[in-house]
Amino acid sequence: MSDSHHNHHHRHAQEDHHDYVEANRAHFDATDYAIVNDDHPSHLEFAGAVGLAIRQAYPFDPANTTALDFACGTGLTTRSYVSGVKSVLGVDVSQNMLDQYMKQAREKGLADKMSCICVELKGAEGELGGEKFDIITCSMAYHHFESLQDTTNMLVNLLKLNGMLIVVDMEAPHAETEALIEKLDFVPHKHGFGVDEMKKVFEAAGLVEFDMKHVAHASLVGGLEVDAFLARGSSLVKFDFWMFSFTGFDNE
Repeated sequence: MSDSHHNHHHRHAQEDHHDYVEANRAHFDATDYAIVNDDHPSHLEFAGAVGLAIRQAYPFDPANTTALDFACGTGLTTRSYVSGVKSVLGVDVSQNMLDQYMKQAREKGLADKMSCICVELKGAEGELGGEKFDIITCSMAYHHFESLQDTTNMLVNLLKLNGMLIVVDMEAPHAETEALIEKLDFVPHKHGFGVDEMKKVFEAAGLVEFDMKHVAHASLVGGLEVDAFLARGSSLVKFDFWMFSFTGFDNE
């Protein structure tokens, strides 16, 4: 749900079998966070830093690049790189967030490139009309998902050959940060991710050329200070027992 959704959500033990999708949908549909978020200076600053990192990580071509911003929220991240794409589709489970997404797109003259759909993607064949994308982004939403592997597998299936998945989220927190996170009481979430965890998830989904780096520091609600990473991996083609990578960004 984009970098906009970094009010970090506490997972209670009794919620082990909680429906994460419905919990997220209910939370973001029921609040005015969509409107407040887009005007918050720290959110805008964070989105700018994330957008710059994404534009540096992928060779955008405004005439040809098609993008998917998964869990896009109000489109703060989407708008941060929209100048580099031919088109970008925002996907989210919250219609409240998407209403703000399109409102901002129209007001900023970006509706010709930005579109959105309210849907829960499940990795089924033919989702989104069978469309594939050059780049898929997901910013500050992985900590909302029940299964990182299932989500990553699903997104990889929506990539074109030579495509790239970019995930932005919280770095694994220090003890004092984790203590603050535990006090926040919203939708269940994870507290951050390390390099080894993300690398394992990306590679298990069939991505190659994994890279992960720090991209920004953010001051969030509740006095929470977090560091954010950008992880990226590229799609590949398999022929029998051989695997060929059709991409190759240099590690920075």
